[in-house]
Amino acid sequence: MFDTDMASGDTTARHCAAAHVPRALVHKSEDREVLLSHVRPLGDDRFAVRPRWPHDHLLHHRAADGTRDSLVVVETMRQAGICLSHRFHDVPADHAFVLHGFDFHLDAPLRDTGDGADVLFDVALRRVPGSPRRFRLSADADLVVGGRTVGRASMRWDALPPAHYALVRSRSAAAAAPFDVPDLAAEARALPPAAVGRDRHDAVLLASLGDASAGWQLREDTGHPALFDHGSDHVPGMVIVEGFRQAVVVRAAEDAPGAPAVGSLRTSFLAFGELGQPVTITAAPERGGGYLLAARQGTRTLATALAAVGAAGAPFGGLLAGAGAGAC
Repeated sequence: MFDTDMASGDTTARHCAAAHVPRALVHKSEDREVLLSHVRPLGDDRFAVRPRWPHDHLLHHRAADGTRDSLVVVETMRQAGICLSHRFHDVPADHAFVLHGFDFHLDAPLRDTGDGADVLFDVALRRVPGSPRRFRLSADADLVVGGRTVGRASMRWDALPPAHYALVRSRSAAAAAPFDVPDLAAEARALPPAAVGRDRHDAVLLASLGDASAGWQLREDTGHPALFDHGSDHVPGMVIVEGFRQAVVVRAAEDAPGAPAVGSLRTSFLAFGELGQPVTITAAPERGGGYLLAARQGTRTLATALAAVGAAGAPFGGLLAGAGAGAC
């Protein structure tokens, strides 16, 4: 499907936006949610991953000037990690993927021609040495658009057999025994779409708690066709990441009016979020720029992140520590 010169990034292929890898290889139920068109091994655990990016999508919006919402990098990389694990590292289909962390940094605004035909993820995949029955992997990628590197992304995850995952989840659920909280859902009001950088009401994940310093409640619609494309026994990691993105947009607009875009994000997942229990998202300015984010459920912190708006900023110097517990 593609014939790409990796030195120049030139593509002489016939890109077909309708073609995609099998849904099962990226753990999706609907074709429209599959963002990978083609995967090609390059040797030494390097792979050329070609995306198929939609013109419009709940989480992957493309503006009129061609600028793409940076969250498309997160979901594309997530799907690439799952696909490469199954196809090239023999991870069985019944294994659950548990995400430890995800980072990306853009040097320039992400602007493609419309369907990802000029985009390449040059991915290096590594399996952490250890037991042959244990799958702990990491991936680093250069993001190339039109032959030019415009950013980088990395991800760390485990693939667990069903029995091991069930044990991990049961321990996590026990630690998150229901806590006494008021019924916030009845009081919290969804923010306007424009406030979170979206143009649809069903894309808004933040609801006001009445006190800006308290953060926002994360809205969970388990019937949503994109956010909950397939069944989940926890709050999906991508829902939390999108909640973080929206929180940064709100905070950045307060600091400097305009249309802020997230250019860097470093996320660590610490615990599973239990469905049906309120999750609060907070965003606090950091000295030197950027925002420190947290997703909490009662007294438990589910995930933390550092984010910066705009491209071409300096990458964050260190990762946030975390044991990892955000399933893919």
